[in-house]
Amino acid sequence: MSPALIGGLVGLAFAAVEYLMFGALIARATRRGEEGRGPRVLDIVRKAQLIVYPVIGLVVGPMLVGNPGAS
Repeated sequence: MSPALIGGLVGLAFAAVEYLMFGALIARATRRGEEGRGPRVLDIVRKAQLIVYPVIGLVVGPMLVGNPGAS
């Protein structure tokens, strides 16, 4: 496995955990009857993390190993 792939998978794992945590937070806000921008923004952020965190992992993984991919 390449360092980039490992970094991407680690980023995806972190994103999945935070997706569930933000989902629980949004559900609690809904039960309280909270409305407005807060829950909507959290929903957008949790969905964006599913894309952003793996991409960051793809970039940072090779940097940590010292193999940026250029020969």
